[in-house]
Amino acid sequence: MTAGDLAQLCSGSDHVSVNACRIYILGVTQGIAVGMRLAAAHSPAGRACVPPGISAEELQMSLKKKLAALDAASGQSDAAGFIAAALAAQFPCGGGKR
Repeated sequence: MTAGDLAQLCSGSDHVSVNACRIYILGVTQGIAVGMRLAAAHSPAGRACVPPGISAEELQMSLKKKLAALDAASGQSDAAGFIAAALAAQFPCGGGKR
């Protein structure tokens, strides 16, 4: 998504546009926080190396399977951290198996 795309999305006044804008901004903000925590760890362990060609649909389907298996305690965890851990397990850095 480009900044222009985001500006267009966020200029909409319907509830879908307002929510999509808010969720996109929240997601990026949480992603930055997760990235900062991973960078502070100074270790590739727990980092995801997602293949560059993977589609948004493939990521969505993979994460939806993990979300469907949530237990009550995991359901209360930070969503961005959950996604980061799930992606690191599926796409480990350092040549780990998927």
